[in-house]
Amino acid sequence: MTELPGIASSVVTTLRMAMVVALVGVSALFGVVQPPGTASAASRAPGAPAHAVAAVPGPVVAPPRTPVAASPQAAPIQPQPQPDPANVVVSYFLALNENQFEAAWALGGKNISGQPYESFEASYFGTDHNVLSVVPVVGNDVTLTLEVTESDGSHHREAGTYTVQDGVIVSARTHRI
Repeated sequence: MTELPGIASSVVTTLRMAMVVALVGVSALFGVVQPPGTASAASRAPGAPAHAVAAVPGPVVAPPRTPVAASPQAAPIQPQPQPDPANVVVSYFLALNENQFEAAWALGGKNISGQPYESFEASYFGTDHNVLSVVPVVGNDVTLTLEVTESDGSHHREAGTYTVQDGVIVSARTHRI
């Protein structure tokens, strides 16, 4: 073997081992298999160096590949079903009741409050909770009555219609009753 000047034999041995590992890995990647009867790392002769490569009689042939059937034209993407409008409105009021103002804002508070987020959040600080009764749902319009209990124990009722599009409240028309 020819030694490379200035490079220790242990470095050369390490480089050779790395090359063998890389070649074996590439062979496995491309489906090259070791023919029966050739030496593997487990069956190598005792005392043979770890980087020794067994001579392979004849060519190494990859197993035949299973043909892949051409896939038919991809099926069109089905639109996701839209959330039930009543569920969106109920989720909005549940978020308000649990002081999850960011969730309520995302469910449509940003569309119906007419104010910035900080003002929207502050407008509910005096509200203890809301009790919601959904009356009819027609298309995307959810009609409801709302029993509002304030932090001081006072109550008032509201009625209105909330319009939902794409899982978000886009408008609300409410009034006290």
